[in-house]
Amino acid sequence: MTDKEVQHLSKVQLIEILYMLSQENDSLREENAQLKARLDAIVDKMVEERSSEPVGTSAEASPSKSKKKRK
Repeated sequence: MTDKEVQHLSKVQLIEILYMLSQENDSLREENAQLKARLDAIVDKMVEERSSEPVGTSAEASPSKSKKKRK
């Protein structure tokens, strides 16, 4: 919506737009919080799994595929 179009809206219409945007913002904040919680749970699980691995079995201990082959 252009500035000119906004200037022609009534106060009631502007308030309705603000209300709808506020509702959308609240919804997005809630979704963001849920996604952060899911991410935290995944990271915690990975850290827990990583800490329970025996020494020498982690990805860092295995040879890298990106290293150049010896001739």
